[in-house]
Amino acid sequence: MTEKGKNKKAILVLILLVILLAAIGLVEYGIICKNIEKNRQLSTLKKQVEEEAKDGVKEHGKLKVEGVQLKDEKGNNVQLRGMSSHGILWYPDYTNYASIMETKKHGANMFRIAMYSDGGGDGYIKEPELSKRLVYQAVENVLSADMYAIVDWHILNDGNPNTNIEKAKEFFRETTGVYKNNSGIIYEICNEPNGDTTWDDIVKYANEIIPIIRNNAPDAIILVGTPDYSYSITKVEKKFEYDNIMYSYHFYAGQYDDSYENMIGDAQKAGMPVFVSEWGINTENNKEAALQQGKKFAEYINKEKISFAAWSLCNKDECFSAIKPECIKYSGWNDEDLTEVGKILFSALNGDK
Repeated sequence: MTEKGKNKKAILVLILLVILLAAIGLVEYGIICKNIEKNRQLSTLKKQVEEEAKDGVKEHGKLKVEGVQLKDEKGNNVQLRGMSSHGILWYPDYTNYASIMETKKHGANMFRIAMYSDGGGDGYIKEPELSKRLVYQAVENVLSADMYAIVDWHILNDGNPNTNIEKAKEFFRETTGVYKNNSGIIYEICNEPNGDTTWDDIVKYANEIIPIIRNNAPDAIILVGTPDYSYSITKVEKKFEYDNIMYSYHFYAGQYDDSYENMIGDAQKAGMPVFVSEWGINTENNKEAALQQGKKFAEYINKEKISFAAWSLCNKDECFSAIKPECIKYSGWNDEDLTEVGKILFSALNGDK
């Protein structure tokens, strides 16, 4: 190659290098701009939290149970309202700060973090470290939004909570050790006992788990699941002697009849504080009837000031989801992004207003 040819080649390489560097610079510039915009949005959200610090942890502080009523540290009655995540291993992006703040904008003051114990092949049993990391990240996001966080040991496939009791002990021992008696955290120890699980089975389990929680979080609110997927609350034969215990009731419109008022009322007459730690709408059979029943149930729990978590904040392609499957946004949802079920669930977050 001649000297002239070498020079041309060198110039060409230099030009290509300049173009490459410019392209990299543009990409980096784009990333920087996106990060600036993201930080600006988060800063705006955090400013909203500071300006609107009402009906959350800053206002109500440490919660307690008196009689059948949930109260704040000043003795005022409190209703917690919020969305539940789906399984946090599957849909962790909906527990980010912006997603949680979006529910707060609709009236939520609580968020439920559903961590499956046995998710049918995954869950805490298979992936304990990842599960804990995602739970802790979600808890920090919820607390940063000045909202109460429910840490939910989400039994379902395991049926009887005693099946994985040693893992549950491990989880609650570590989690309560991390957060101690944090005023913003509620512990749900067994989402939906099912199958042939009896109240005696649940009592046996709870009497081993509750003391572990109480060792680190002596005053925390604890939610105890009830038989038949936490639907048969009237099968609770005797209350626990521990303080600050509430009993879970789960309801799905389109799946159960309208006896919920009697069931919750009977439980309260028996002295049991009721927390609807999961409710939703099953539209698989009669869609319109299910939607109407869901609206009625939302009106009832808000009128009675019963605390609740609505299932679920995700875009899973199933009838219970609040977000449409084709929507890939994790915040900033409008009516077009919400399912018909989601519109009812989000409307309920505003309480009896």
